[in-house]
Amino acid sequence: MRNQYTAIVRKSRLEYVAICLELNVSARGEDLASVEKNLRNAIELYLEDIKEHPETFVSPVPTQEFIEFIRDTEPEWYKEPAEGLLLRPLEIHEVPSYA
Repeated sequence: MRNQYTAIVRKSRLEYVAICLELNVSARGEDLASVEKNLRNAIELYLEDIKEHPETFVSPVPTQEFIEFIRDTEPEWYKEPAEGLLLRPLEIHEVPSYA
């Protein structure tokens, strides 16, 4: 049975960026299809590397790094929350699971 991994995919100014939450692996691409393919390849390479080097410590994305990822890929049009509000919308294009 293969593991499933969760990815957050966001569109930055120039490209799509994805991060696998469980493995802390990221990828980018010009469109959703290419970022998905690139992330799948990155996950497969990472898992192969772990098999070769079992001493590798695998950890999920730390909260602070995830917040930086969200901020770095935040669209220009909602950088500041509306007047009187503390929260702003979190735009996520997809949250697929990869096996």
